[in-house]
Amino acid sequence: MPNGYWGKLLFVNLSTGEIAVETPPEEVYRRYLGGYGLGAWVLSERIPPGADPLGPENVIGFLPGLLTGSGALFGGRFMVCARSPLTGGWGDSNCGGNFGPALRGTGYDGVFVTGRAERPVYLYVDDERAEIRDATDLWGLDTRETEAALRAAHGRDVRVACIGPAGEKRSLIAAIINDDGRAAARCGLAAVMGAKNLKAVAARGKARPPLADPEAFRRITDEYRRLFRRKPSPWASRISGFLLRALPMMRRLRLRPSGGPTSIVIDTYRLYGTAAGTAALVELGDTPVRNWAGIGYRDFPLHRAARLSDEAVIRPKIRGYGCSFCPVACGGIVRLPDGDTDHKPEYETLSAFGPLLLNDDLEVVMRCNRICNRAGLDTISTGVAIAFAIECRERGWLPPELAEELPLDWGNGEAIVELTARIARREPGLGEWLADGVRRAAERLGPEAQEAAIHAGGQELAMHRGLYEPGVALGYAVDPAPGRHTSTLSGTVELPPFMPYFALAGVKPGARYDYETKGRVMAVGMAVLRAYESLGFCQFALYMGEPPFLAWLNAATGWGMTEREFLEAGKAIQRLRHAFNERHGLPREFPLPARERGEPPQEVGPLAGITLDVEAMTQAYYAAIGVVEGESYPKMGTSP
Repeated sequence: MPNGYWGKLLFVNLSTGEIAVETPPEEVYRRYLGGYGLGAWVLSERIPPGADPLGPENVIGFLPGLLTGSGALFGGRFMVCARSPLTGGWGDSNCGGNFGPALRGTGYDGVFVTGRAERPVYLYVDDERAEIRDATDLWGLDTRETEAALRAAHGRDVRVACIGPAGEKRSLIAAIINDDGRAAARCGLAAVMGAKNLKAVAARGKARPPLADPEAFRRITDEYRRLFRRKPSPWASRISGFLLRALPMMRRLRLRPSGGPTSIVIDTYRLYGTAAGTAALVELGDTPVRNWAGIGYRDFPLHRAARLSDEAVIRPKIRGYGCSFCPVACGGIVRLPDGDTDHKPEYETLSAFGPLLLNDDLEVVMRCNRICNRAGLDTISTGVAIAFAIECRERGWLPPELAEELPLDWGNGEAIVELTARIARREPGLGEWLADGVRRAAERLGPEAQEAAIHAGGQELAMHRGLYEPGVALGYAVDPAPGRHTSTLSGTVELPPFMPYFALAGVKPGARYDYETKGRVMAVGMAVLRAYESLGFCQFALYMGEPPFLAWLNAATGWGMTEREFLEAGKAIQRLRHAFNERHGLPREFPLPARERGEPPQEVGPLAGITLDVEAMTQAYYAAIGVVEGESYPKMGTSP
C-alpha cells in the first residue's frame, strides 16, 4: 500500500452506468503529485481532440490534493478539472470548504465522470460504495436547498459539491458550490456538470491515507502550528487604519504594500479576511474601476472604497468561517438586512460588484453575492459581464430591446442586483445575453463592443491589474487556464517560501517593470505554485511564515523529494496543461485587452504612462518553463 495517497482513481460513466477503479503507477504521483496535476495526466489521455466541452466525451474530475485531509495545516482544498466550455481549453478551478477532505476520505485520489445521464442524477461516494442516484427531485433547487436535501438523505456529515440553476441551464460562467458558498467558480465547469445532468457529488469519508513517517509529520505540523497559537494583537486593526491614512502618499510614490510581519498578516486575515485589501488596492491602481477604464483615486475615491473594506465588511459578521484544517479562518458568515445569512463577500466579489461598477453600497454587494452563491455563479465573471453591459448601454452599442430593459447606469444598485438575478435565471433578454460571458456577448454586437469585453481567451479577467503588477498580466495571457489571478498568486510570487526555487533556477526577482526578468521569475513561481496547489494547500498560507509543504510531502510519502525535484514536478504539470491546449487547437497565449496592456496609457494616477511589454515577458516565460510545441502525451497505465 502506498504512503500519503490511496493509489486509486474512480471512473464513472453516466451514459452506461459503469463504475470502475484504476490504479496509476507510483511514477505518475511522483511526477504530477495530486489534484489537477493528476487530473491533467488523466484528461490528456481521456478527452479526444475536438471533443465538445458540453458533450458526453468531456471528462470532469474532482480531485483532492495529494495532502488534502492529511492533517497538514491549510491542506483542505480540492480541484475540479475538465475541458472548459468557456475557453475551449484546459479548465480547472480550486476550492476550499469541507468537500475535499470528505472526498479524499472515501479512499480515492480522484473521481472522474464522463458520459451523460438520461435524467438528473447525483453521485454518492463513501468508503464502501459509489453509486449513481436519481436527482430528479433535486433539479431546479438552489445550492443551499440541494446541500440540505442531500444531508437529510445521507446524514449531516455528508459533504456536497453541487450546481444550482445557473449550471443546470449551462451558463458558461456558472460555479460549483460547496459549504453553502465556497465556489469552484472559474472556467465554467458547472456547465459541464449541467450538460451531463450531474446535479451533485456527495462524499462521506473520514479515512486518511497512511503516512510514511507519522511522527515526523506530527512534529512538522506542531512546529508550524506555533505561529497560530497566540492571542491576536490589536495591531491588525490599527495598522489597517494607518494604511488607509497613508494610502495617498503610497499612491503618489508608486509604492506597493508589503505583507509585514507574519503575526500581523495572520491577525489581519483572521480579522478581515481578503476584505482588508479592497480600499488599498483601489487607491493604488490594482483594482479595476469602471470596467477597466477608470482610475481608482479619481473615479472611486478612498472614502467610497472604504465602505467596501476592512471594518465595514465585517460589521455584519455573526461568526467566523474556516475551511478544513485552516488555523486562521479568514472567512465569515454575515447577516443580511433582511435577516438571511450568507458567506461574507471576499475581495474579488467586493471589487467585481463594487468599484468595477462604481457601486459603494455594501448591501448591494452582499445581495449579489447571495444570488451567485445560491444559483451557482462566478461572482467575478458576473460582475465583469454587468460592467460590460453598462458600458455598452452608455455608449449606445445595445439594441433598443436590451437598452430599455433595465436602467443600466454606473452605481445603480437596484439595477445591478436585478441584472445579477436575471443572469442567474438565464432570463430571456439581458440575462440570456450575458449568461455565457463577455466574449460571446460582444460577438452579438458590433465590432466596437470588443473594446469593452475584458477577457483573455473567453475568461473574464480577475480583479487585479497587470498594469499594477505585470506578473499578473503574464499569467492572464500565458497560463493554459487564462484570465485568473490565482495562476500567479496575484502576480506576487516573489515570497520567502519560493526563494530556494529561484536560486535553483538561477533567477532573481528584479524591478517591477523589468519585463524579461519578470517572465523568468514568473515561470519559476508559477511552476512551484502548480506543484504546491496539487498538494491541496491554500495560497494564503504562503503569506504566513514559510509553510513546510515539502517536509510534509516527504513525511507523508517517504519519497525524499528534493527542492529541485519539486520544481521539476511543477514544470511538468504546467507543460502538460500547455500540451492539453495545443492538442485541442488553442494558441500558446491569449491576447489581453488593450486597457489591461495600457494602450493607450493612463494620463494620470499611479499607473500613468505605463504600457506593458507582454511580448518580452511571454518569450522569457516560455524559455524558462521549457514548453515545446508538439510535446508528447502520457498514456494511462504507463510511466509518464
